[in-house]
Amino acid sequence: MKKNVLVTAGSTWIKIDEVRVLTNRFTGRTGLELARELQNAGCNVTVLVNPHCVSKELSGLKVVKFYYYDELKDGVARLLKKQKFDAIIHTAAVSDYYLPDPACAKIPSGKKALVLKLTPTQKIIKLMRAQASRTLLVQFKLENSTKGLVEKAYKSLKSNDSDFVVANALDSIGRKYLIGRDARIVEFKGVKSLAVGLAKIINNNE
Repeated sequence: MKKNVLVTAGSTWIKIDEVRVLTNRFTGRTGLELARELQNAGCNVTVLVNPHCVSKELSGLKVVKFYYYDELKDGVARLLKKQKFDAIIHTAAVSDYYLPDPACAKIPSGKKALVLKLTPTQKIIKLMRAQASRTLLVQFKLENSTKGLVEKAYKSLKSNDSDFVVANALDSIGRKYLIGRDARIVEFKGVKSLAVGLAKIINNNE
């Protein structure tokens, strides 16, 4: 029987005013490549993605769109309530902070300074675990450097009650470390090899 997999991909937006947003530079490429490879491995894949990141058609994949942080959070809740997934691959680059009171119109230009007071967002990975307690959950953890990367990623896994964490660093973005609850580490070079590894885990998981 084909496994049902939910993949999140792309960056979230945080509203400043009616025309401006805060976001990050990540494109969602990793999540989309994983989704395609998991589809090729025989999985039924649903992609929750910011379409601003999508540069080509995602034929054969069920695509659900979001732009803003709240839309991703609500989209995750709706999908997990509606359907049972065998695995969740959470690659989306989620905003860590938001603006509680964005302007309801365009902020005029020409100000000498514009101060934004940001507040931490709720961790979507924790909402996933709370709503899908028995689903195989794979999170991603990005740090600046490989120094201490594995330790920080494993701590995050334990905190979020994830099954696996994929750790990588800005100073070595191509190298990815898959860490399980048993603290075993498997290194992958490139997204495709990571996808193959994840597909085996998902298809063998009962």
